[in-house]
Amino acid sequence: MKFSLNFIKEFFNPSLSPEGIAQRLTMAGLEVENIEKIGDDYVFDAEVTPNRYDWLSIFGISNELACLCKRRLKVELPYIETKPSLKELLIIIESKKDCPVYIARLIRGIKIGDPPDWLKKRVENCGIKSINNAVDITNYSMLKWGNPLHAFDFDKIEGNIYVRRAKNKEVFIGLDGKEYLLDNDNLVISDDKKIIALAGVMGAKNTEVDSGTKNILLETAIFSPLCVRRSRRSANLDTDSSYRFERNVSSKLLDAASFSAAQLLCELCSGTMRGYKKEGRNPSFTKRNINFSRTELDSYIGIDFSVSDIRNILYNLGFDIKTKGKKIVVKAPFFRMDISQKEDVFEEIARCYGYGRIKEEMPSLKPQGIKDSIYGFKNEIRDFLARLGLNEVITYSINNSDNLKDFGEADFIMLNNPLRSQENALRTTLLLGMLEAIKYNINQKNSFLKFFEIANVYKKRKEGFVELPMLSCAAAGSREFYYLKGVIKEILTFLNIDGAEFTSFKKNNFVNAVKVEYKDKILGFLGQVNSRVKRRFDIKDDINFFELDLKLALSLKTDRSYKTFSRFPVVYRDISIGLSKNIKFRDIEQIIRETAVKFLYSYKIIDMYKGKNEPEDLHIFTLRIFYSSRYKTLTADEVDKLHFRVRNQISRKEGVILR
Repeated sequence: MKFSLNFIKEFFNPSLSPEGIAQRLTMAGLEVENIEKIGDDYVFDAEVTPNRYDWLSIFGISNELACLCKRRLKVELPYIETKPSLKELLIIIESKKDCPVYIARLIRGIKIGDPPDWLKKRVENCGIKSINNAVDITNYSMLKWGNPLHAFDFDKIEGNIYVRRAKNKEVFIGLDGKEYLLDNDNLVISDDKKIIALAGVMGAKNTEVDSGTKNILLETAIFSPLCVRRSRRSANLDTDSSYRFERNVSSKLLDAASFSAAQLLCELCSGTMRGYKKEGRNPSFTKRNINFSRTELDSYIGIDFSVSDIRNILYNLGFDIKTKGKKIVVKAPFFRMDISQKEDVFEEIARCYGYGRIKEEMPSLKPQGIKDSIYGFKNEIRDFLARLGLNEVITYSINNSDNLKDFGEADFIMLNNPLRSQENALRTTLLLGMLEAIKYNINQKNSFLKFFEIANVYKKRKEGFVELPMLSCAAAGSREFYYLKGVIKEILTFLNIDGAEFTSFKKNNFVNAVKVEYKDKILGFLGQVNSRVKRRFDIKDDINFFELDLKLALSLKTDRSYKTFSRFPVVYRDISIGLSKNIKFRDIEQIIRETAVKFLYSYKIIDMYKGKNEPEDLHIFTLRIFYSSRYKTLTADEVDKLHFRVRNQISRKEGVILR
């Protein structure tokens, strides 16, 4: 952002040298990188931070500089003339979200020529090329107030004015003479027959103000920063207008910028105001009360400020200030929409007081640490899963909204300003990222595909946006479903959650899905990814996947009780079982626990088999059961008799075949 000292003097005359001005502004956060003397003027080149859109105007910089000179800038906005009404055309805004307000002024009898020297110097010293008197006036007004304007040759407009989205593959020819192909993401200004501007970015060649222009339609509006940013990026056009619209513009200065530019067009171009039309309403800026105490301020900055110091700094910045007992109540000026909380006010006080005046002292801090149980729990789970032989992956938290919709996800959060259009929504599941990781590893010829990820998912709820810590695991191979089921059981055992059930249910994008339930709460699910999803990711292997709610699992964790180790050996026996589809494995588990009772040590599946001649709905596996006693060594005969009873009880279950 370039600005000149003579331009600043239109608002007030700072009692500082150019070097002093640069030093004060730089220390306050508006870093001046260069000072250049041009004739009788000094030009400053400053780096504006993204949150300070008010510094993109001479008015905003003058207000800042006045405060640094311990003065309050007093500016009376021009009287706004709204007559006569513009009857020659209508203004139709397709969406108030894209364009809340649009102002048009008609100035007739314009004489286009060279601008006066003072106007040309103002514009050129601020880094903008001088074109002619009319165009320079719109640029001068933008530089002064921060609100971009555009001048159309009124006689080249056919019909009414429309603020709408472009049609796909609609063509726009800009003032630079280049042709741009637009789509529905681009916001445009059009008349009945053609596009006359890419809203907030650039005007069209077909309504350009040139030497033959007699009548001008002056546009002032507020366009959605998101729409302007999309258009600027898709067209690869960086303009002074788009730079300001993307960072927001003041709605209160909209009419002032429009009227003051119209007045100059009448004075310097021999024009006459012949019409005014305003469609929509200026977005309201409510001055919100921000309360704080001196104690809070002193604790935050580390300096004991007097009430008079606080009052003087904020008053000079344009704030309204009141005191209520020990509380200080302030309201930000209309051009400071970046001020929303007391910490913002504290920063303003510190900036204007001077960071260099704050002593470098170690503050006396009271320990305020809060134990984050979920953080430690995540690290424990990471170590636990790594010991089980799984590899950790870290995937992107941003997905494509079209992919999320295709996967049946509904409550996702859209990003306002995505860096890439295909990455525009926060993930609601870890599945998509996990499949991308698996696809990448398959392409890299990595055959060991057992992964886990601990990360947050983001969902939209009635109470607002929520962030949920989740655990996901994936493994390739048809037999890995039961491996992952074993991993879930190990995790539940680690949390001392006993009695969780695996119940079949229908789940989008999965076959053979089961939900993990404990005390009527769903901890997560496990399933095999269906063929449609695998085709989408170009994966041929069977992929099994589970996802668990870590926060819920941690809340259900119980304290572990310990028993002394048995001094007696553990022995095992194997049993091969065939189960029809209607028999649940937990029924077999219950039989084992009820039959073996106190001599049961543990059990696990060690093998699975699927023969060519076996029925399609029969699942055959080998179960290893471990037996032990806490009080003696079990003999082989005792173990065989106990194991026989277990086999006998299992065989009585309808739908079970012993092999």
